[in-house]
Amino acid sequence: MTLNRFIADLLDLCRLRHLDRFDLLLAGFTLWTLLLAGGSAFAAGADQLDVGMQAFRVVNVAGKPSLQPTEHARPGDTIEYRVSYRNAGATPARQVAATLPVPAGSMVYLPDTASPQRVEASLDGKTWAPAPLTRTVTREGRKVVEQVPAREYRFLRWNLGDIPAGQTLAVSARMRVVADDKE
Repeated sequence: MTLNRFIADLLDLCRLRHLDRFDLLLAGFTLWTLLLAGGSAFAAGADQLDVGMQAFRVVNVAGKPSLQPTEHARPGDTIEYRVSYRNAGATPARQVAATLPVPAGSMVYLPDTASPQRVEASLDGKTWAPAPLTRTVTREGRKVVEQVPAREYRFLRWNLGDIPAGQTLAVSARMRVVADDKE
């Protein structure tokens, strides 16, 4: 499925179905991610990449986490997002960067769930650093370095390098749906 076809199908789904706030969030998150992926997220060869995204609810089955495909999300749910990048072209796609948004006020990234594990994070979509992020603050007149809470992350990014023709690479991360940004 091409990116354009997926976006058209997603928009049709939103129009045809009555979606509550969290279902619309899930659909909007998917659309936002795919728009990022199809836009400036890549350097050379973006037009030859097919991008696909899947959302899974993480549930406990016999004491072990299990993934169930989902189109619905509720506060407290853990959702695993998987985004795949398939090079449908005849030449390598160069310097591919996969970006996954973390919507403020509705989702919180769960630390150490990114795959590949080597991921960068951003609070604003402009400044990036390897996760976990840190910042320098002044406490009792002294500067100290502290870890930024993952609930403040707004984007995750993987620098995937080159994707050879015909090959697929994927990224994933888990997020928890929150009712508001106090989480």
